[in-house]
Amino acid sequence: MLKNISPEPLSWKEEYNVNIGLLDKQHKKFLEIFNLLKKAINEGACERNISDVFFSLVYYAEHHLIQEEIYFKNYKYPNFNLHKEAHNHFINRIIKFREDFEEGKEDVCVEMYYFLEEWFNNHILKYDKEAVEFFVKKGVK
Repeated sequence: MLKNISPEPLSWKEEYNVNIGLLDKQHKKFLEIFNLLKKAINEGACERNISDVFFSLVYYAEHHLIQEEIYFKNYKYPNFNLHKEAHNHFINRIIKFREDFEEGKEDVCVEMYYFLEEWFNNHILKYDKEAVEFFVKKGVK
């Protein structure tokens, strides 16, 4: 099931920037976590390193997602509720991965890898970028 998982870490590219300092910093942190999981999978060390990944994802959720929601709410982002729902789905999915791992389910790391890859590509690179257009109009940097 490791098909299509390149051993190369995903590097931050200029095109990923949304040009709001707080959000770019937090998105870079997410990429670090993603690469931590990717490395663990490619080294066959998932079971040994997954606790670090879960800890990092919880920290990401508690800090980035909450900060982003506060930011969005303070600036009265019109799609705030949809954004918050997406964040709740992310958190619930990570909790489920943790439960699956604790129950001994196989391939949790690989499933989580694909989930995080989709989150990066669809939420961070698309949905967050679209939301940022609203903030740019408000003069936020």
